[in-house]
Amino acid sequence: MARIIVEPASSGNDLSQRFVKALNLLNEKGIKLHSGTKLVSKYAVIIAEDPSKALEHLRAGNIAAFVEP
Repeated sequence: MARIIVEPASSGNDLSQRFVKALNLLNEKGIKLHSGTKLVSKYAVIIAEDPSKALEHLRAGNIAAFVEP
């Protein structure tokens, strides 16, 4: 498991909408999420069981994200 950080879009899209889109996308792809997944003021945190797969799906969905080092 790892923390995936979802950043707001540069186009000014609402971070909360991006967070919901990311959660829905990962749910559709069968990625299991864990406690600690949350939306904070400047970014969203997703705790995924398979972070590499989750990141792959997010990037394919045009959602900027990275695994926290």
